Amino acid sequence: MDHLWSLSEIPSITTLHKMFYSELRELGFRAHHVKQIYIYAKAIVRASKQSGGRKPVLRRLTARIDRYDYRLDLDGGVLTLKIHDGREVKLRLLTSTERVEKFGSWSSYEIAVKVVEDGIYVAIYFRKTVKPRRTRTVMTIDVNFDNITLAVFVPGGELLKLKRYKTPLRRMLTHRIWIERIQKRYSRSWRFIKGVRRAIRRHGERIKSIAWDYAHKIGDSIAELASRYSSIVVLENLNNLRDRVNGGSSLNKKLSLWFYRRIQFTINYETLERGFVARYVNPGKTSSTCPRCGSRLKDNGGRVLRCPRCGFTGDRDVVACINLFYRYSRCGCLGVPLNTPKPNENPSGMQRKRDEAMTSTYINLHRS
Repeated sequence: MDHLWSLSEIPSITTLHKMFYSELRELGFRAHHVKQIYIYAKAIVRASKQSGGRKPVLRRLTARIDRYDYRLDLDGGVLTLKIHDGREVKLRLLTSTERVEKFGSWSSYEIAVKVVEDGIYVAIYFRKTVKPRRTRTVMTIDVNFDNITLAVFVPGGELLKLKRYKTPLRRMLTHRIWIERIQKRYSRSWRFIKGVRRAIRRHGERIKSIAWDYAHKIGDSIAELASRYSSIVVLENLNNLRDRVNGGSSLNKKLSLWFYRRIQFTINYETLERGFVARYVNPGKTSSTCPRCGSRLKDNGGRVLRCPRCGFTGDRDVVACINLFYRYSRCGCLGVPLNTPKPNENPSGMQRKRDEAMTSTYINLHRS
């Protein structure tokens, strides 16, 4: 990269091959390693120059290794890496028995190795062919700051399952507040004091750990429900959400910790692993449109909304799930299904009292 950065123009792959192939081969790299090295260096330098950035600096020792350069023995917990001049290095894997049992029948195709101060960390990438399963129901999921609400519907619109999960956002906010307190106390020197930087880093790592742990657990739980009900999963398309939202400091702080992408990612791959798929729909106004008549809902205290036109009352998260189902099913205009109930009737799947299904006691709460 140092040599490429000094050049006025980035050379072609053919020129790079002539410039570096012999030199890198003499250092002990295998032929396919050599090509990967100068292609990767070219990509980094080009991206940095195009964005007007500084010269790239190597801060972490990382490498991606394809399946020709390692042998994996999951049962024995040993990873053998092929390095320079035909030498091999054996690493003992520290992982749980559950992971070994889960991925034992999968095929690995690549690994990523990262060297840090206290050891070597290896990420192993697996894949398998999944046979699609036939779906019988639709599961819609509304992701919010404090909770995740899901609802399972049959194609006709009858509600089969309603469930709410609590999110750990408040725990994450606590660690964020501690970081801000430390930075405020050492406003001028926190960047230069090793112990202070370590404390900030630990709180940051704790935030990441809470987010990933919750995302994996919630993804597995929702995928199990999707498998039980044979559901296609409908998620909100939240691309560019942070660019569209312009709130105050409190909202921006929550938004910076809101890990909706991780949640949706784990839900997506966990359901895919079980043979089901996830679909994304536009979530615009799903929490504020009446699912009965299509009018705009008004606040009725707390998280309850009420329609001034037809009198429909419900929790805003459950309303969002209902509208996501109608929007995905494409069985009418926005928010209004073809079999819309009459003004004095309850929506399908919500018989008995009109807003009984909207009360928090009806929804099973899940704590991580």
